[in-house]
Amino acid sequence: MNSVPLRVLVVEDYPDTADFMAKWVELAGHSARICHTGVEALDVAPAYRPDIILLDIGLPDMHGWNVARLLREDPALGETLIVAVTAYKTEDDRRRSEKIGIDIHLGKPVLQSDIAQILAQRT
Repeated sequence: MNSVPLRVLVVEDYPDTADFMAKWVELAGHSARICHTGVEALDVAPAYRPDIILLDIGLPDMHGWNVARLLREDPALGETLIVAVTAYKTEDDRRRSEKIGIDIHLGKPVLQSDIAQILAQRT
């Protein structure tokens, strides 16, 4: 494992789901920060400088695709891996994610092993 823990931003409006994902990240030896809205994520991400963003697409205040598009406009976040964690699972949804700059598109329910694999690939 990387000697420096990864910083992971979990963007998820359901508190229990956000807590589970953050715990999985922490159990793997990394740090996690939770945001429950797109606006909060856009505010937090530039200063937190996450290595990975686990991003729900169906957020209450703005669409996750818009959040991803705006995050991709920030040069400081250019190396950040953005992972959609979403109930939007069609091929059209996956293509839209790819077009916007989302690196990985995971359909819910997501397993702890899915998150662990992404973390392991990034370390």
